[in-house]
Amino acid sequence: MSSRKPVSLLEDEYCLFENHAINAGNALLPGTNTAGLLMRDMNRMYQIVAGLGVVMRIVTGNAVQESEFDPDDPDSSPPLSKTAEGMLTAMAAAMCEEIRDKMERRANEFNRQVKA
Repeated sequence: MSSRKPVSLLEDEYCLFENHAINAGNALLPGTNTAGLLMRDMNRMYQIVAGLGVVMRIVTGNAVQESEFDPDDPDSSPPLSKTAEGMLTAMAAAMCEEIRDKMERRANEFNRQVKA
C-alpha cells in the first residue's frame, strides 16, 4: 500500500526516477555529484518538458481557435488574446532556459570535479 498522499493530476510530480532509485544512485558514488543527483535533475527536466509540450499545444491550438471563431455565433469560443499567447510563449522560453542553465551548472560541476 502506498504511503503517498493522493494528489490531483495537476499536482503529480511526473517523475521517471523514484526515490529508491535516486537513493541507490547516491550510494554508488558518494559526494556532491552523484548519479542520484543526475536522476533528480532528469526528473526536473522531464517535468519541464511535459509542461512545455502542453504550452506549445495551447499556443498552436489557439491559432486554430482564432481561425474558427465566429463572433456572431454565441456558441463559438473566442481564442486567447495575443497578450495571453505571448505570456505562454515567454513561459515556454523560460522553461527552456531553466533546462539549459541547470545542464550548464551540472556539467561545470562534473568537469571541475574530474579536473581535480
